[in-house]
Amino acid sequence: MRGKTRNYLYPIWSPYAYYLYCYKYRITLREKMMPCYKSITYKEREDLTLRPRSCLQCSESLVGPQMGRSTEQGDHDQLKELYSAGNLTVLATDLLPHQDPVQLDFHFRLTPQTSAHWHGLLCDHRLFLDIPYRALDQGNQESLTATLEYVEEKTNVDSVFVNFQNNRNDRGALLRAFSYMGFELVRPGHPALPPWNNAIFMVYPLERDLDHLPSEPP
Repeated sequence: MRGKTRNYLYPIWSPYAYYLYCYKYRITLREKMMPCYKSITYKEREDLTLRPRSCLQCSESLVGPQMGRSTEQGDHDQLKELYSAGNLTVLATDLLPHQDPVQLDFHFRLTPQTSAHWHGLLCDHRLFLDIPYRALDQGNQESLTATLEYVEEKTNVDSVFVNFQNNRNDRGALLRAFSYMGFELVRPGHPALPPWNNAIFMVYPLERDLDHLPSEPP
């Protein structure tokens, strides 16, 4: 879900309007009938405090995701097919300025009736993927390989991050499996990481150099 839109009526010299413009909101000005006033539309800037949109099929637990956005009809309406080849289909929200996260969904067809999903957020050349339920299944590993190939060949992403809850029973197996695939453990508190609680992050550096990770927080 994108940031909510709020409408205010401020004089153009209002210090509060200037604060919102400089520090918190994107701003759009529209002339009104009164020449000394403008209608100002503020759109809250999205950040990485929200996790990728998730669904029950891809949840880390059988009771559904504890954090993040649920898959509702409104979310599907905002997603558009960006790419489709072979068994992989990539869906995305409308492209936003580079400083705003973009929702990316990777659907990999396993059989005519089933598919593996990876939900992610793209922000500043970084892609954050939520690890789906039963991520160690062979089908999910194949879908991740296809996802990484797409990201490397079709995007300008520098680093792909995966994350999973610290209290998962299969945490050790996940660390070993993703390390085998080329992912590296990221230290907690790294400025490139979003403020998601109780999460372990691993990164797949497409440039093979962790020094290329952004030095500023998202």
